[in-house]
Order: sequence, then C-alpha cells, then structure tokens
Amino acid sequence: MKQYIYLLILIPFFIALSLPLEAQNIDRKLLTWEQKTIHIGAVLEEKGPVETTFYALNSNREGIIITDVITDCGCTTVNYSKDTLHQEQIASVQVRFDPDHRGGEFSKVIIVRTNQDIYGDTLYLEGINMPVAENVEMAYPIRKGQLGFRLPGINLGNVFTNEPKIRYVEVHNFGKEEFSFSDMQPQLPDYLTFRLEPERIPSGQRGVLVVNYDGQKKNDLGFFDENIKLNLSEGEELELRIIAVVYEYFAPIPKSMENIVPRLTLSENEVDLKEVSAGRKVQRNITLSNQGQDDLVIRKITGNCDCLSFNLSNKMIRQGARANLEFEFDTKGRRGIDHKHITIFSNDPINPVRTITIKSNIK
Repeated sequence: MKQYIYLLILIPFFIALSLPLEAQNIDRKLLTWEQKTIHIGAVLEEKGPVETTFYALNSNREGIIITDVITDCGCTTVNYSKDTLHQEQIASVQVRFDPDHRGGEFSKVIIVRTNQDIYGDTLYLEGINMPVAENVEMAYPIRKGQLGFRLPGINLGNVFTNEPKIRYVEVHNFGKEEFSFSDMQPQLPDYLTFRLEPERIPSGQRGVLVVNYDGQKKNDLGFFDENIKLNLSEGEELELRIIAVVYEYFAPIPKSMENIVPRLTLSENEVDLKEVSAGRKVQRNITLSNQGQDDLVIRKITGNCDCLSFNLSNKMIRQGARANLEFEFDTKGRRGIDHKHITIFSNDPINPVRTITIKSNIK
C-alpha cells in the first residue's frame, strides 16, 4: 500500500520534471537574415505602392520551407519563396506597402514561419507615410522661394554621435519652373548633407527633402539652431533653419563596470540665489568630483542664457579628485522669479549629461 502511495506521488513529479526538458530539446533551425529591419524612407501617396525585399540564408544541413508569412496590416502584402531551401540557398520575401491617408511614421510587422520553426522570425518594414494634401496652400504655409514647407524650421531632435540622423521633409514646388539643387555646395558644413527625392521636382508637384545630420562630424555637443544656405541650380540660394541637440553616444555599461567607469557627482543640483538686486553679478561655486576609477573628462559646459559665464578649474578629474566650477549670473535687465540652467557634458557613460538649476528672485 505504501509503495502504491509513493508511486502516485512520484509520477506527477517525473511528468513535471520532463516538461521543461522537452521544451529545451526543441531544435529551432533558423534562417539567417541579411537584415530584419528595412526603412523605405518617405512614401508619397500619389507615387503608389513601394516594394522591397528581405533576403535570408539557410545555413542548416536540413532543408527549410517557408510555410506562412503573416503581416499586421492589409496595407502590406507579401510574396515569398515556396520551394525547399537547401543548405546555403537564399530565400526572398518581397514586401509591398500600399500607402493610405494616414500620415506619419509606421512600423509594419512581418512574421515568417517555416517547417523548422513554428514561432517564426519577425521582420519590420519602417518608413514615413505622406498622404496627399487636400489644400496645398494650407498644407504648406511657409514659403522659402518657390518651395512650400509645413513648418518654418527642420527639427532633427536628438542626434547621437554613433550614427547620422535622417529627417524626411515634405516640400511643394509652387514655382513655374522645376526645382533642383546645384552640384556645388561650398558653403555647406561637412556634417550636413541634403538631397531631393526626386532630384528635380516639377512645377506644381511635391517631393521630399532628405536631411542627413552627422553628430560625429559636428564635433560639438549641445543645442544648435543654425541657418544653412543651399545653392540652387538656377544660381539662387535657399536658406533653411536646422535645429538639433547633439549627444555623445555611450554603449550600455554592464553592472560589473559601474564602479570602474568615470562617474560625475555634483555638490548640488540646484542653486537657490534667493533675492538678488537687479543689475548685480552673482558668483557661486559648485564642486565636481569623480567617484569612478577611470579619468573623468568634462567635455563641455553650457548655459541657456548669455547672462551665465563659467570657469572650471580642471577639465580632467582623476579618481577621487575634485574640480571647482565657478559660475557668474548677470541679472542686468531681469526682474522677478528667474530660472536658469547649466548643462555639463562629460564622459560619464551612465550620466553623460547633468543639469544644474539656478533659481533667483530678482528685485
């Protein structure tokens, strides 16, 4: 009787133990994709559907058959290789995106299942959908020469130094002649490139201005608001306002390295100057220290106002050492409650940008 009871107890135990082992033994023979994400850029509705192709290699000894391809939207259709893919053979999944009236950025999911992998690989088709404007005069209210823009400036947002940032800007040619850029752009800084899609925009039609901003080539950090001039094919110039915030890129730091990498600490994150007489210049000091083992380098210090000036005693701070940041706030021409900010850029990979708030009540 006891043996029977023990057997009843042990059978469920062994069944439960065998389940995760079975799951671990599932052999997923995957395809090796050339790229799992394709960005097709700006899609103009009047140009019709856009097509692109994903390619995959079967590096397994067994043959693989694509059994099913699923998309998350009726606007995305696919055509794929249906023959058996033997070792070292290449599969293709052709994707066709049909733009609709919904504008903005999109990311379409495509799941590719095979006879060797029931879970499937997930691919992404990304881009920017640009529907046709019902009223071009209202849609492009900002005029720069013969071109119409939706906004007065081109804001690239945050730009990191590890890869260029691309912005697609919709433009409309209101001129009587086609619009194009000159091949010679001697005034253009090397961190900025521009191109038109198509290269020549006919009269009364729209196109896309592709802006490429290289944060590494900019060789500077912080907020930038610049006016850039482009030479046109007919000898005229086009002036554009370009806005960007450039940050240094740092790869993720493992937990084990957090005490080794440079670590910036501040004696205070907020300085309250309290009541200050108008027209005075007020000085204060903030201590910067390095709690990491590697050398801390202060890349740049900026303020959000010309009324702030700085003096840093040392840009390189060794382990356990300190540096003194003296700042001066000129209250000339200011009244009432005031907030200013000091931004510090450093090689601290965990907190590379630190902000100090300067509060005051100017009377």
